[in-house]
Amino acid sequence: MTDTLIILQARTSSSRLPGKVLLPILNKPMLSHQISRLTKVKTPHQLIIATSELASDDAIAQLCQALNVKCFRGSLDDVLDRYYHAALANNPKGQVKNIVRVTGDCPLIDSTIIDKVIELFLTSKVDYCSNCEPATLPDGLDVEIFTLAALTKAWLLAKKSSEREHVTPFIRNNKHLFSCINFYHQPDLSHFRLTVDEPEDFELITKIYQSLYRKNHDFKLVDIINLLEQQPELALINQSLIRNEGLLKSELADQEKSMTKSLTRQFKQSSLWLERAEKTIPLGSQTFSKSRIAYPKNVTPLFIKRGQGCQVWDADDNQYTDFVSGLLSVSLGYCNKAVDNAVIEQIKSGVTFSLPHQLEMEVAEKLVELIPCAEMVRFGKNGSDATSAAIRLARAFTKKEHVAVCGYHGWQDWYIGSTSRDLGVPKATKELTHTFKYNNIASLEKVFLQNPNQIAAVILEPMNTHFPENDFLIKVKALCQQHGTVLIFDETITGFRYSMGGAQTLFDVTPDLATFGKGMANGYPVSAIVGRKDIMMLMEDIFFSGTFAGETLSLAATKATLDFMLENKVVEHLKLVGEQLQSGLNKIINDMQAQQWLSVTGHPVWSFLNISEQGAYSAIELKSLFLQEMAQHGFLLGGGHNLNYAHKSADIAALLIAYRQVLATLADTIIKEDFSTRFKGELLQPVFKVR
Repeated sequence: MTDTLIILQARTSSSRLPGKVLLPILNKPMLSHQISRLTKVKTPHQLIIATSELASDDAIAQLCQALNVKCFRGSLDDVLDRYYHAALANNPKGQVKNIVRVTGDCPLIDSTIIDKVIELFLTSKVDYCSNCEPATLPDGLDVEIFTLAALTKAWLLAKKSSEREHVTPFIRNNKHLFSCINFYHQPDLSHFRLTVDEPEDFELITKIYQSLYRKNHDFKLVDIINLLEQQPELALINQSLIRNEGLLKSELADQEKSMTKSLTRQFKQSSLWLERAEKTIPLGSQTFSKSRIAYPKNVTPLFIKRGQGCQVWDADDNQYTDFVSGLLSVSLGYCNKAVDNAVIEQIKSGVTFSLPHQLEMEVAEKLVELIPCAEMVRFGKNGSDATSAAIRLARAFTKKEHVAVCGYHGWQDWYIGSTSRDLGVPKATKELTHTFKYNNIASLEKVFLQNPNQIAAVILEPMNTHFPENDFLIKVKALCQQHGTVLIFDETITGFRYSMGGAQTLFDVTPDLATFGKGMANGYPVSAIVGRKDIMMLMEDIFFSGTFAGETLSLAATKATLDFMLENKVVEHLKLVGEQLQSGLNKIINDMQAQQWLSVTGHPVWSFLNISEQGAYSAIELKSLFLQEMAQHGFLLGGGHNLNYAHKSADIAALLIAYRQVLATLADTIIKEDFSTRFKGELLQPVFKVR
């Protein structure tokens, strides 16, 4: 007898792919392949297959008998009960202390990974260990190990259907009762899907076996990944499917059961904090986009207390998966250890000094290395600093005063005077700024025509909600060269997100100047103006000078963030999970036949769900209801999906499950025209429309 018991749960009554565990792969049942791979686990163990008492699962019991593998039969739906009694039945002398859980839909399970997870569990001396919270391995290589004592406690205390059906949610959701640790794999491979829930999954798994099994019956994860990288079309077969969809649906069903006609999440502290804040702070917030006009009062959170990874907790201790990411300033996730450790180390020797610090030149050199247009660098603290400095440089360089703008570029007079939020901006300043439309080169040509030899700068985000079309960016650059105008790319958001060199690298169009900020320091305040040396040298003559521009904590954070991004292929990760999100959301909209009022735009790393007016309701009303319902489902969103590195495939899958339910609620509201009874808060207010 050993103290470790591997329990593999399997049944034939799958709703999405009935009988999947017995489907043949190379003339052997899929379950037979998985059992064979489990026999390679080196940690001393017993193996038992736990199936249900249904007659349809007799075939599984017969296969176990033929393979000389133990089989236990128990409850179909209460799988936690099945596990508990399977453990007791195979522990007559009380020697079993630890349970390894694997599921029958994982025919590519890797014994080496199981051994590593078991080793981490044993050395850490915890109650529970898995490789799936968060997942950094492909779906289908999930393994969990927990003590028999933890299993017993869960069996006694778990009440929800999702906790009984899926065995371990009670343990994971009650970390105050259990000590837990996660196994991390580098690189992150969670975007691959190697489980079997749908016909597309089985097609992919069959092709993998056909390619690898004959050469090596015990092929490993590295062999699978090499195959998928050599033949990337294989991974596309099941790319649109959702990770852990069964668990997510079960958990959401539990949420629905517990909901009453009143909203289940309450925001009492948010309301109290807002009332207090508005006594000393206009609007109760430093930023329009974080205030009560951007989030409906009384039905969404208005204050956040803390964050970890992609999770945040509001003033009332409600937890959310955060897809706002500090207005895109958090690129790696809250409290990233590499960044925070760099800041902690720097704070020991000082923050702001009487002379420049070497970090200024080290970070500047890194930006010059990464960004095509960067020959010289100057730092600021926010995006408005950087864009305003770039405009002043362009005016000094060209000796012209007028500016053509497209998109959003901060709060300074030169820009905000061109919007409806222009109170306090002199008329003379407003007259110097002219707007043009993205992907409409004629609108920019008109600005040049109406202001001959007067345009100092053209400034735009190289991409916002739509990709450039018909060589738009190339044509913009050509116009600037023709008229002796400085081209400025505002890459405050696109920088280090679309690519490490920004959108200018992605689209292969190099501007004269560019501005960066937001996520370059994972939430620490810093921005940068970069560009041609002959223009940037005018920094010695214009006045752009700030005491805190060389503040070392933000520069240390920038250096650590950029290094982490390069080492961990952050841009590639964001693109993969973003494509999963866009593909899944488009499928939901198509399934609903809601294309008339719902659409998805933007780049995968920064995409938007666009809600238009429909039926009796305005876009503002529908979005207000949307944010209310998403908050109830545990998601914090604004106008788009601001992804960071902490977002994994499982977070995207959970978001898509919630989307399907919430968008269905919106559609039902439109049909029944009962918005006033469903929405319990105060409507959003537009700040202003950028484009």
